[in-house]
Amino acid sequence: MPTEEYIVYTDGACSGNPGPGGWGAVIRHGDLEEEISGGEQLTTNQRMELRAAVEALKIIPAGDRVKLHSDSAYLVNCFNQGWIEKWQKNGWITSKGEPVQNRELWLQLLELSDKLEIEWVKVKGHSSDQLNQRCDQLARHAIPCDDGEGKNDKLQQEQMLATAKVGEVEIKESRRMGVLTGGGDCPGLNAVIRAVVKGAGYQYNYQVVGFNNGFKGLVENDGCVIDDYAVSGILNRGGTILGTSNRDNPFDYRPEGSDYNNTGEDRSADAIKNLKNRGIECLVVIGGDGSLLLAHRFSELGVPIIGIPKTIDNDLPATDVTFGFDSAVTTATEAIDKIHTTAESHHRVMVVEVMGRYAGWIALQAGMAGGGDIILIPELPFQYSCIVDKIMDRRSRGKKFSIIVVAEGAHPRGEEPLYKQKGSVKRLGGIGEQVSREIERLTGMESRATVLGHLQRGGSPTSYDRVLATRFGVKAAELFHEKKYNRMVCIRGNKIESATLAEAVIGTRRVDPESEQVKAAMAVGTSFGCPLN
Repeated sequence: MPTEEYIVYTDGACSGNPGPGGWGAVIRHGDLEEEISGGEQLTTNQRMELRAAVEALKIIPAGDRVKLHSDSAYLVNCFNQGWIEKWQKNGWITSKGEPVQNRELWLQLLELSDKLEIEWVKVKGHSSDQLNQRCDQLARHAIPCDDGEGKNDKLQQEQMLATAKVGEVEIKESRRMGVLTGGGDCPGLNAVIRAVVKGAGYQYNYQVVGFNNGFKGLVENDGCVIDDYAVSGILNRGGTILGTSNRDNPFDYRPEGSDYNNTGEDRSADAIKNLKNRGIECLVVIGGDGSLLLAHRFSELGVPIIGIPKTIDNDLPATDVTFGFDSAVTTATEAIDKIHTTAESHHRVMVVEVMGRYAGWIALQAGMAGGGDIILIPELPFQYSCIVDKIMDRRSRGKKFSIIVVAEGAHPRGEEPLYKQKGSVKRLGGIGEQVSREIERLTGMESRATVLGHLQRGGSPTSYDRVLATRFGVKAAELFHEKKYNRMVCIRGNKIESATLAEAVIGTRRVDPESEQVKAAMAVGTSFGCPLN
């Protein structure tokens, strides 16, 4: 059967971007002509262009030829210049590193392209081409409005805000929030991003703009709208799809990253301008004490902020737990389990250095979970004599190995924590090696040190962190909906609440030496390397 040829014109229109939109198409086949149109209440012009092409091509029988005319250079170039093939290879990420919008419509166009022989033709916008003008009229007339027939139902009216007047028609645009991930990475960041986007979208029909690489993206206006498709499948992924940075302070900004010597410039005004230009009402900052401190400074400049506590260190004072902590403890515990077997085999003292900065939460909980014999934390400065006594006591009872779990911020009594210098940056580290050397010197037993380092930041989040991150993200969307700004989401007991940003950035939450956890560890024979045991 010979193929037939169809002439198709398509166009899209949108009142606001996003806003109510319409699409139209004219389909010619010989002497026959058909006009179709439709609309969406909350959409974008690009989406309407795609819808017009999809709906028109659906009508045409498989195997026939189509010459499709569109005044959207984006639509035409995606096929004529091979952009769509590149997107597929890159996992539906654009050359700018942004998620492709309206992915489901592009997939439909790809499927239709396989069934039809399509020639994509670019039409000059606002030209005298009569069919192009007719499509434009169809699209504009298809833009939905409240005509008494229920096109704007009550739920949509509640979900869409920022009212504007266009003639006698009332048009309502979606509210928009921004989100960034700052500071060090940790498992669960993607789970939070997903929850913010889905929570804002499914519950309230709000949009979320993601800024890339922490505050750097905010200053340099590097971001894009993140939709449901962009966050699909990321719940169990470690890291962050937005990227992060702990060296980009908008108040002391250097393009190559801060040198921590106040040699940068104040670019906070640029960051605030970018938020306003994008129509963002509130910025969600997912971060630890450093990122939340920057967020608090922006709140003092009038920027509405919602914070979400993220740190493997678990050291933020306004929440009982931070997401990422449980995953880090699980990673450290698994490492201690493995080190346990080699320590026992070789009759060695094995020292495991974990992260935590100036708080001993990771060392305490991983040490308890992994059966550490000695746990050294910053809150309880240790003495080598006490460590040696514990090791020798174990040896006298036939236990020829010992496991020492040491927090990176732990230090001997009367001394300061150890730092490693890299350029102008000082970071905690080195205490594990020092403890190992001293133990070998004082006991004569072979000793080895293992520094877990960034292993604790990587990998998939635990189920606990996935659930906590989801609850945090949904709560952030709820606070935005209720316009409760300059607060940080938190968990107290097992209830998700919120605290003021000012409360969230004051001080460090550290292990209480008199706590039930410390006493429980001591009750099963664990030493903390100090006379209290």
